[in-house]
This record gives sequence, structure tokens and C-alpha cells, in this order.
Amino acid sequence: MIGRSPFLQFTAPRLQRCLDNLKLRVWRLDPTPLPVEQSEPTREHRPVAAAGGLKYRPIRRTPHHWGEMFDQCFFRVDLRGRSTNGRYLCWRDQGEATVYRNGMPLYGFDPGHPYQPLPDRCSTLLVESICCRSGIWVTGEAQGTDLEGSRFEGAYLVDRDDDAYALAIDLEVLLGVAFHLIERSTTARDPGRAHGYRPGFDDAEPLAKRILAELEPVADLVDANDVPAAARRSAALVRSLAGRGESAVTNVLTGHAHLDLVWLWPESSGDFKAVHSMANALNLMERYPEFVFGYSQPASYDAIDRRAPKLMPAIAQRVRRGRFEHAGATYVESDTQLACGENLLRAFEIGQRDLVDRFGRPSRVLWIPDVFGYSACVPQLMAGFGVDYFYTTKQHWSSATQFPYSSFRWQGHDGTEVLTHVSFQGYNNESLPQTNFFFADHHRQAGVHDEALAPTGYGDGGGGPNAEMCERARRLADLAGTPRCRWGRIDEFFDRMAERRDDLPIHTGEIYLEYHRGVQTTHGRLKAAFRAAERGLQCHEAAHALIGKGPIDTQPWKRLVFAQFHDHIPGSSIQRVYDEGIPELEAIAQGGLDAAAHAVSRKSGDRCLFNPLPLPVRVATRRGVTELPPLSVVPQNGAATTRAEVAADERSINGPRLQARFNARGEIARLVVDGRRIAAKGPLAQLWAFDDKPITYDAWDIDRNTLAAGAAYTSTAEAVVKGDGTSLASIAFTRDLGEDGVVTVTYTLEADSPVLRVDLDLDWRRPQRLLKLSCPTDYRGRNARYGAPFGSTLRPQQPGTLAADAMFENPGSRWAAVADDTEHDGLMLVTRSLYGFGSHQGNLHVSLVRSAKVTQPRVAATTTTLGPLAEGAVSDLGRHRIRLAIGRYDTDAPRHEQPAALADTLFTEPIALPAARPIESPMPTLADGESLVPAWIKPTDDGFLLRLHETLGRRGRCRLTAAEGTALAPATLPGEPTAAPRAALNLDYTPYQLATVAVSRA
Repeated sequence: MIGRSPFLQFTAPRLQRCLDNLKLRVWRLDPTPLPVEQSEPTREHRPVAAAGGLKYRPIRRTPHHWGEMFDQCFFRVDLRGRSTNGRYLCWRDQGEATVYRNGMPLYGFDPGHPYQPLPDRCSTLLVESICCRSGIWVTGEAQGTDLEGSRFEGAYLVDRDDDAYALAIDLEVLLGVAFHLIERSTTARDPGRAHGYRPGFDDAEPLAKRILAELEPVADLVDANDVPAAARRSAALVRSLAGRGESAVTNVLTGHAHLDLVWLWPESSGDFKAVHSMANALNLMERYPEFVFGYSQPASYDAIDRRAPKLMPAIAQRVRRGRFEHAGATYVESDTQLACGENLLRAFEIGQRDLVDRFGRPSRVLWIPDVFGYSACVPQLMAGFGVDYFYTTKQHWSSATQFPYSSFRWQGHDGTEVLTHVSFQGYNNESLPQTNFFFADHHRQAGVHDEALAPTGYGDGGGGPNAEMCERARRLADLAGTPRCRWGRIDEFFDRMAERRDDLPIHTGEIYLEYHRGVQTTHGRLKAAFRAAERGLQCHEAAHALIGKGPIDTQPWKRLVFAQFHDHIPGSSIQRVYDEGIPELEAIAQGGLDAAAHAVSRKSGDRCLFNPLPLPVRVATRRGVTELPPLSVVPQNGAATTRAEVAADERSINGPRLQARFNARGEIARLVVDGRRIAAKGPLAQLWAFDDKPITYDAWDIDRNTLAAGAAYTSTAEAVVKGDGTSLASIAFTRDLGEDGVVTVTYTLEADSPVLRVDLDLDWRRPQRLLKLSCPTDYRGRNARYGAPFGSTLRPQQPGTLAADAMFENPGSRWAAVADDTEHDGLMLVTRSLYGFGSHQGNLHVSLVRSAKVTQPRVAATTTTLGPLAEGAVSDLGRHRIRLAIGRYDTDAPRHEQPAALADTLFTEPIALPAARPIESPMPTLADGESLVPAWIKPTDDGFLLRLHETLGRRGRCRLTAAEGTALAPATLPGEPTAAPRAALNLDYTPYQLATVAVSRA
């Protein structure tokens, strides 16, 4: 009557509504449910091979609830008498599911994969399901299960209206492009909004106007119920715009399923999700020949072996064809700050070895998108195991300063360089027009190389890409007005980037994340068990090296490395992960100690002490001090013992090298080491408490305002003295912390020791509180030094810049120090298993415990009776034994008094052997190069590897002389000698270098 409106702002909402209505027409569900039988849900997960022996009961009524949180069950679906050709299955259950045929997983159902194609001539299907669901990335709403369990509403056959499906994809892509161009060039926001004032599109880019104008007749056809004609018209528009994409940046799509092996679910559910996600990827490869998928964690292949072994040959076949790419060099996506250096190194070693065994070649890419900062030693480890390239996304989460690069050369603190690419889009990408624009627009080095990497698929809970993403990618491949995109391999993307290596910027040192600072402390019991497991395996390997027994079994190492996963050791998973994980780590620790003792013990012999460390260890008793050579077994009574006395009373403790006085609160009022008084600005070892209620992520975060509002405890202490006038003395101060609990702080001094041991027996009682130990000093050097897995890291401690202020809580691998700029006079804190430190204008502090809210699983309600959930539960209430030491920091101190050495020697106690024979150390002697610290002994078939790391940023030469009957050779990190064995070795080292020496027996 009046013709079309020339004002396109009124056309846009109509087209958006047309798309919304059209999506409802795509899937036509057969209302007759399929017959389904179910096995009994169980907490323990079973492999698919066990499904045939289970008892099944028919489900007669829906909705049907089953299981407790994370339970597993199997369903059998009867398709007999139904035509399945060209049809789809709809599985309506809150739990995630994987469909099997003859033991082979076909695909999975989850919020991102609601419909899946049925095989031809299919009569029965087996469905494995878990009572667990995630998927906030799909709907934007909470996902979970009902209070009664997972709600099953039936299995149905579904037909797809292919015209409506294709038209919906076309409209989604075309409107996405048009709306993005409108928002980019006008003041209009949310152009498809159907209510309120609508700003005009007069200044919109011409392509956006064309798309809206040409799609209005498509909407007319849909309203007239002529969807096939509408689909033909939209397809013609897409074809007319094809071949005209913007060439400035091409997005290289790689299918991915960022899979958290544990997080909102326990490991058994993560194993399920691995099978589920890989099956989805292989299914898409059959339907979309251009589709390429990348995965990063060999631990998931072990899970597939256990649960669905028929899937692994299919994956290997796609790997050979180049369609399935393994892009992760470490066994899991590891946290890179909390593991000790050797543990982090083994993540590479185990991961690369597994890939060679499975696929014939290692990975050239380290893929860790979601982890809380990247240690400066990582490039050196990468290079040592043949890994050239690194990918992440997490850096764009930093809260204070913006990381300046997307493509760059990352130089570790030793100078080793790897190529790195950072995406600023996270790890849930649906291949929508707006994300296609985003990847290109945020590629900061587009002027150097014209490709950006765009991981595509649903992550966190896995699942991976779906068919709709592949369809959108086809339309966006070369569409006018949009960046070009195509599927591609990750390693080939980096190979092309490497051609422009010399033109890329350089980032040197760690990649610091200004967020999630609480993960260094959350779940202190877990971190203590993790560190104990490291010590247990260290002792076990040292014992094998000492007696020439060869390498230990890999399985304990795999389990320890598994705990490196970036939502495991940081303490950000649900409680069940730690209910299962802590006992396992404790068993690894005890098993390592027991195996070490058994290896070096004899049926008869003297009482002996075994020192498993590559450093000498001093053992103080009340009778004297015994020094044990590195890697040796020494008679307990026959060892050389020196006598020196420590005097103690209720306010002081004094030894030959260290003297300390204490105030009435049990704090250190005065500390003198080797005749030099520590420059304190107040009592040392103050205990401070803070209300710890982060703005967003309780388990992950310590906020800046938290540390600005704490208070020191002022209660006085009761003192008890033990050991006055002997070689070992201690003073215990017991204090009432009010509502927070009770603590006994015990200071122990060993004769001739330059450090004061501090042990806290803590009963922590109050939720959402953070406890710190603070040492205010006058050491005002520009930087403080923090331990790293290998080496150390300098970070600013003086205010003045936004980046410095953002470093109020820092990762430290068990030690930190403040000093004057010369680093010849300062204070160090060395701990057994603490990792969260901070320093501000000389005040060095360490986080002891935080009772943060425990991460909860996704449930459909705020409370639940499903399984072991407790709303409002917090971590680490109860008893803790916290061990650390305080001493003077001087970079010119002898090797065995460097903080990196003390972090091992102070807290790895010699193993007492009831019966053994003395064994002389096969360790080479070290001369000079005091900052080059031995870190680990790894047994080999003909000797052992000695791992050393430079810890203070110095260069020099260390001379190693072989023990009798052994020879030395420099070696690669995996342990291959690079020169002929010899009796002595001059090791020239550079700052923060990691060195390996192969020690072979004659």
C-alpha cells in the first residue's frame, strides 16, 4: 500500500526476528519417543567394554531423573522398525552423553551439540552419559542438573528442514556482517533490537545497506511460507558477495576443544569429556573435508585408551592425514609457576615421548591458552625438547596493563627465543562474523604478517566445534566486507609466521598475568602434598642413581604431572578433585620415600642416613652437627660431627652465626647474621590477617583492596624453650588469634646455621580470611627477587608505575628476597611449599593460608543434595603445619647457602635407614660458579643426569670433577651427551641457564 520503508533501521529488527523464527523451523521432531533402557548409575566410571555386561531397565515415564553428581550410566536406544537414513537423533538429558556403535564413539550430545546425524541402517545405539553438564558458553545461562539428578526427557528422531537450515545460516552470517559494519560506522548499537528509539543507518557502510535491502525480500518469502525460494535468494546473495573478502588479515581457523581435565568436574568426568570431544571432531571431519582439528594434552589419549580404545586408531589415522593435529608439547596444559623445575621439565619429556610413541613425531607447539602467568624458564624448556612455537590467550585477561603484542618473539630469561602468538578472544569461538572481525582487528602485528590464529569450538567443558560453526566458516571464507578465513594447521600457521621472524617485536622474561593472584595460595594442603610428592620422586630417583638401578617407573611421574593441570594445582577446582587428588599425591610422596629407603637398605648393616640431594645437607641434633655429602649413604654414628652450642631463653636465641631477639608477641625484634644486622623497619615475622572476599573469582583471586585493609595480630604469646646449650635449640610462641584460631610459632636454630627456621602449627577457623607473614625491612632496591621453577625472576617493589602496582601478589617458587640494588645485603624467605609472595618498599611478605570459597559444580539451583556438595564450603580450615626460614640474603653467599639451594636442603630431610652400608657419593665436585645450583639427579641406564640451573642472573665458569669410577659429559635436556665423556668438565654458563651433565659409570 505504501511501499517499503527507505529507513533501514526498521528493516534490521524485522530480519533479526525472521532469523529467530526461522531457527524454530529447522528441526522437526517426531513426537513418538524411542524405547530407551538404562543401567544403574555408578560413582565409578566403567569403560564402554563393560556396558554389555550391565543390567538395563526400560524407562517407562519421562521426565526421568537419574544419578548423583558426576555418576555414569549407559543407555540402550532401540531404533528397530524406524528409518534412520538422513535423520538425526535428539537426546534430551541434562547430562552430557556420548553415542557408541559397536564400541566406537560416534559423537557427543551437550548444550552445543543438541542434534547429531544417525548412521544409515542403524538398529540400536549405546549411549554413555554422566550426571554433569556445563555450557554457559552456549546459552549464557547457568547449566546444571536438577536437585533429583540429571533430568532425562527422552530420545527422539528428528528431521532437518535443509532449506530452513541453510537459510538460517545465511541470515546469521549476513546479518552479523551487516550489524557489525553498522556499529562500526554509525552511532547505532544493537541494530536488531526490536523496541525503543532506533538511530538511523544513513552513515552505514554501503555493504551493510545492500545486505539489509536485499534480505528484505527474503523475509517476505519466509512470511509467505516459501522457505525454499527464500533459501535460493539468500544463497544467491552469499554467492554474489563471495570472492571479495578483505585481504589485510586472514584468520586461520583451527578446531579445538579447550578441555579442562578437572575443574567443575572430577578427573573421571574429564576423561569422559575427552572421548566425547574427540568423537565430535572425527564426526565433523567426515562431513566437512576442509575441517582441521587441533588438540593439546596427551593425558586425554591415556583416558581414551582406558575408556574407548577403538577411538585411538581413528585419531592416529587422521593425524597421518594431517586433519587431526596434536599441538601440545606437555602432557597436560600445565601451570608453569607452581611445579618445581624438574617437574615442569618432565611435563615436556613425558608429553613429547607419548606423542612419538603414538604418532611417530613430537609436537612443535606448546599450546596453553588458560594458565595464570608464564614462567621465564619456559622458552628454555621448549627449545630443549624441540618446541618452536607457543600459543596462549590468557594474557588478555590482565587487569591493569594491556599486553602489547599478538605475535612476537618470546625470549626467556636466559635468552632462548620462541615464536609466540596470543589471541585476544578467549577459547570459545563460534565462527560468527563478529568474532571473525575481532580476531583480525586485534591482530596487533598485522603490519608484519597477515594471519591471525582463530581457535574455533566450545571449550572449558570440551565438546569442540559443531556443524553450524563449519557452515558459517564456509560462508565467511571469502565474503565481501569481512576478513578472509580458512581452516588450517597450527604448525603451518607458525611456519609462515616464522618467515617474518626478524620483523616481529621481542618480549623478554616472564609473561606476567595481572589477575588470579590467589592461585599461588588456595588449597594449601594440596600444594603441600604436591611438593611432598616432588620430594618423594626426587628421593626415589636419587636412590636409583646411587646404586645404578636405572630409571624409575613413569606412572608416578605421569600422575604428578597430571596435577600440574592449570585448574588442579592452582586450587581452582571443585572439592572432589582434591578429595581424590590430595590422597593420591600423598601416596606418591610416601611411595617415593619408601622405595628410596628400600633401594639403598640392606638386610643387615649399620644405622645410616641417606642424603638424596645433589647438595650437602647438615643434620643437627642436640649432640652436634653432621654434614652429609651429596647423594650418599653415611653411617649415623660414624659420620664426622662438629660440636657448637646454641643458647636460648624466652626472648632470644643465639648461635655462632645467627642471633635473634623476640618481643612479647613472638615476633623477631632483632636479627643478626654473620655479624650483620638485618635492616628491619619493624618486627620481622609479623602475622597479618585480611578479609578475603574477591570481587569475582573466590578461589582464583586476591584483590588489591584486600591487602590494603589488613591488620596485624597484637596478642601476646606464651613462650616455651627447648635445647638451651645444645647444638639445636628452639623457642615456641603460642598465640590466640581470636576468631581466626590459634597458632604456635616455633623458631629453631641449628648450630653454625645462617638461617632461622620458622614452623607454624596453625589451627585456622575463620572462612574467607587470608593469613600472611610480613617482614618490614629497609631494603629498598628497585626490584625484589622471586624463585622460579628454574632460575629466578626480578619484579619491581617500588611504586610509581601501574604495572608495578599490579604486582602486589606474586608467584614465587618457594622463596623470595628483598635487598639493596647491589643484592649483597638483604632478607630472604625460604619455604617448604608456599608460592604466594609480595614485596613493597622493602616489606617482604608471604601468604600462609587463605580460606577461600571452594569452586562449586554447575547445578540448576543454588543448593543441591547431589553428591558431596556443600554450598558455601571454604578451603583449608583446620590444622596446618607450615615451614619456612628467614635469613640474610647475599648473592655472594656460598652455593649451599643460596635460597634456591636452601629451598631443597632445609626441607628435604635425609632418610633414616635401620640397616644399610655406607655408599660414597658418585656426584662430581663443583668448584666456583656459586650461583649455579644443582637441582636434581635423574637415573639413566649407565649413570645419571645432573641438572643445574643458574639462579641469580650471572655468568661464569663452574669446574666439575668426576668422582672415582665415573666420567662427565655435557648433555641436552633429554639427556643425550653432546661431547665425549671426560674426567673433568669446565661448564661455562650464562644468566639463568639450565645445564645438564651426563654422569656415566666406568
